[in-house]
Amino acid sequence: MKFALSLKKKEVSVEADVEKIVDKELERRDKRQPRKSRYEIKQEEKRKNAELKHKQQMQTFLIGIGILVFFIIILLIMAILEAQGLI
Repeated sequence: MKFALSLKKKEVSVEADVEKIVDKELERRDKRQPRKSRYEIKQEEKRKNAELKHKQQMQTFLIGIGILVFFIIILLIMAILEAQGLI
């Protein structure tokens, strides 16, 4: 874009490369992500919270199973030792 101002001749001239300006604007719009509505943001937050809650429930469940298996192993060892008469 060129801008020329001549006070003696009382002239102003502007030259612009319109295609280049339009291309830059289109590229800028393509790079920008579309804006989300409040509803979409709330739904995304609900989904993330539900996933986090599910993950925490699964971790609690697996810890519970691990503790249960640990006690079963201890009981089996005690039963084997008792059967052999070591306890």
